[in-house]
Amino acid sequence: METPTFPCRRVSLGKPVSNSRDIVNKWLESRIDENWVLVGGSTLAGEAHAWVALTVLKRNIERRKMKSNTLDGEFIRLLSGTHHISLGFSRAGIIEGDEYAWIVDLSESDEQSDYAMQAEKMGFELLSVRPSLDIFDASRLGIESGASEDIAIGHIHLADIN
Repeated sequence: METPTFPCRRVSLGKPVSNSRDIVNKWLESRIDENWVLVGGSTLAGEAHAWVALTVLKRNIERRKMKSNTLDGEFIRLLSGTHHISLGFSRAGIIEGDEYAWIVDLSESDEQSDYAMQAEKMGFELLSVRPSLDIFDASRLGIESGASEDIAIGHIHLADIN
C-alpha cells in the first residue's frame, strides 16, 4: 500500500540562514494561520514519517497531552523525539546554516496556491522534492541508531515517553 502524499512542500531559502530568529519571526507574522509550520529541510524521512508526526500531534490535542502551547511547537517537538520544546526547535526548527526547509500544512488542505503564497511572502523558492531518506539528517534529530524511516517513526514516539 502506497503512503498518501503528506501536505508539505520543500523550499529553498535562497542562502544559508545566518539569523534563524529573524526568519522564524517573519514566518510567524506572515503565515496564514497556526496550522502552517516551517521545519528544517532535512527533518522529514519520508511521507509516512511526516504522517505519523501529524497523527501523534492530533492524538495529543484530543487527549489534551500537548507539551507545547502551539501546534508548530508540538509538531517540531515530536519530530525531534523529545519532551523538551527548546531542544525540539534546535533539532527540527530552522537553524543557522539551513538552506532548505519544509512548509507544512497541518490542516491537511494542501492547497498548492497557499504554498506558493507562503513561499512568495518569505522570498523562498518552491521545489518539487518530496520527503525522503536521501535528504534526511537523522543525527540532527538526535537519532543515533541509523537512518531508516522506521527508526525516524519510532523516534517520534520517544517524545511522549516519561
